[in-house]
Amino acid sequence: MNPIIDNQNLSRRTLIGLLSFASVRSVAAENTSLHHSSNDVNSHSLPAIFFDGQHAHATDYHPIYVHHIVFHANCLAHLPYKLGGGHQKLFDDGYDCSGSISYVLYRTGLLTTSLTSAQFARYGNPGPGRYVTLYVKPGEHVFMTVCGLRYDTSGALRHEGPRWRTTPRNYKGFQQRSISGL
Repeated sequence: MNPIIDNQNLSRRTLIGLLSFASVRSVAAENTSLHHSSNDVNSHSLPAIFFDGQHAHATDYHPIYVHHIVFHANCLAHLPYKLGGGHQKLFDDGYDCSGSISYVLYRTGLLTTSLTSAQFARYGNPGPGRYVTLYVKPGEHVFMTVCGLRYDTSGALRHEGPRWRTTPRNYKGFQQRSISGL
C-alpha cells in the first residue's frame, strides 16, 4: 500500500490539502495549454501553491515574497468588488482589479502607491515572471497569477471581489508583466 495515499494514516485536512494541490496542478496545466502563451513559465515549471477553495497557501519551496503575496491576497478574498476600491484608501471595504493588486504588492513592499491598470502596463518588466505574472489590459483590467493560480476580480458572480480563481479565462489582449526576482 502506498503510504502517501493511505487515507487511514492521513488526517482529513492533510488529505484535502493533497487533493487541492493535485486539483490546482491539473487546473494550472489545463489553463496553460488552453489559454497561456508557451512562455508563461510560472504556471507549469514550479510546484503549485496549495488552494483550499478560498485561500491559497505557499509551501516551503516558495520564496518569502511569494508567501507575503499569497497572505495579503488572502486578506481580501472575502471582500466585494468596488469600483475605485483601494485607490483613495489602502484599507477599503471593497476593491477593484487594480486596487486589489496594488494592495497586495504595496503590503508586500513591492509598490509605494496604488496604480491603475494603465499604470500597471509600465510596472515591472515585460514578459512572464518565474513565480508571479501580472496580466494587464491597459485602462481595462489587471490580474495576476502566482505559480499558475489566478488572483482576479473577474468571476462568475457580478460584483464578486478579488478571489483566487481556478476557472479558465481568456488571456487574449493582455500584456504579461513581471517583478524582478519573482
